[in-house]
Amino acid sequence: MNDFFLTNLPPFFPDLLQTMDKFYAVSSTNPAFIPSPGFQPTKALTRKSKLRILYVTFLRYPNTGGLAHYINHVKDGFSELEHHVDVLSPLNMSKEEIEVHIPAQASKAKEFMNKRYGLISEKVIKNTSFLTVFSAFLERQNLKDYDIIHAQDLFAAYLLTHLNQKLHKPIFFTPHGHFTKSRIDFHKMEKGSLEEAYFTEIERVGIRGAFRIITISDSFYTRLKELGASDQQLRTVHTGVKPPLLRTSYNKATNKLIITCIARLGPRKGHEFFLQALSHLKQFEGFIEVWIVGDGVMRKHLEKVRSDLDLSFVTFFGKRHDIFDILQQSHIYVLPTLNDNLPLSIIEAMHAKQAIITCECGGIPEIITNRHSGIICKPGNVTELKQAIEELICNDEYRETIANQAFKFATTHLTVDAMITKIQAVYEEWWKANTEKENECDE
Repeated sequence: MNDFFLTNLPPFFPDLLQTMDKFYAVSSTNPAFIPSPGFQPTKALTRKSKLRILYVTFLRYPNTGGLAHYINHVKDGFSELEHHVDVLSPLNMSKEEIEVHIPAQASKAKEFMNKRYGLISEKVIKNTSFLTVFSAFLERQNLKDYDIIHAQDLFAAYLLTHLNQKLHKPIFFTPHGHFTKSRIDFHKMEKGSLEEAYFTEIERVGIRGAFRIITISDSFYTRLKELGASDQQLRTVHTGVKPPLLRTSYNKATNKLIITCIARLGPRKGHEFFLQALSHLKQFEGFIEVWIVGDGVMRKHLEKVRSDLDLSFVTFFGKRHDIFDILQQSHIYVLPTLNDNLPLSIIEAMHAKQAIITCECGGIPEIITNRHSGIICKPGNVTELKQAIEELICNDEYRETIANQAFKFATTHLTVDAMITKIQAVYEEWWKANTEKENECDE
């Protein structure tokens, strides 16, 4: 990207500028951006047996995390079917773009916003500078060469919707969370703020521009429809994993009954309620061990809670990479989450034949049937957590039964192969849509 091109990048996308003008009641001459919905081919398509597929994320893939695992699985899955698959993220940009152009764009946006409104929003400035530079990067990547482009977050969906007004490609969108709503719910963004208006507009545009929205659970539907999604756009494909083979025998670290919890140590995961529930189960202290795996902002606080509650049988493992090995030494898996979509750790625990205790959040009830393949509690309910843990400690037969039921469901429905098959079926809907349009023209 040369200096001339960088200089000519606008500080804000026109639709986002219009949104801010409306919020601050500033007269605006910017025309409304109404993206063409879905997929509108400019010419007849030739059906291909092997596709060129592009996955795009605004996040820093290939950093670790649930999103990275998801992208890796779909990339590898479609590559094994001999399709050509690429992934683009900000980490594909040059060092100059990241370290020079984005800060320069931020300065430009800050000056523009301060002059126009007399104030600035650091969150908006940070986002718009990244959006404009990454959009310019994507525009230079020959996106026209791909048959299918699949956005993996709302920002990628937004940018691809803008670029697709010229490309006319089938854009697919998989949201992995509710960005604006989640931040408002957890007090990271104020209700009625400029940030809410700005980021909601990004969500609306990305949704309107998608041919199909492939969600990881049905629980996304309500919020997506509030933002303008139609029933025709929505499809659910539950996340699948490819776990290592279960070992028939294992040298366990202890003869005690192991209870594991694997999750980021953050406010949403409910660890404190888990520890409180365990404080009512000290009669099992010599019989159980509790392994809390993961790291995060709440670690010091949670370690203090463990100390205050005198839970000597609880160990914090920190961040680990041998998750499946840990699960295979375990008997009970607990995820006391307060707010979630479709946690990867639960799917991994199902494949590891764990008796699962978790909470009624997001898509969890879509893969865990209460009292059949796990026990589902109300989020934040210490009493229900305590009772569920005690029941599984005391009832070996029931513990084994629900673990086996979870394993059976996971190995049938929550594998990478099952996920790829279902996503491929959704991709193929664009051929059908094109064929229907051709038939309409013939008539």
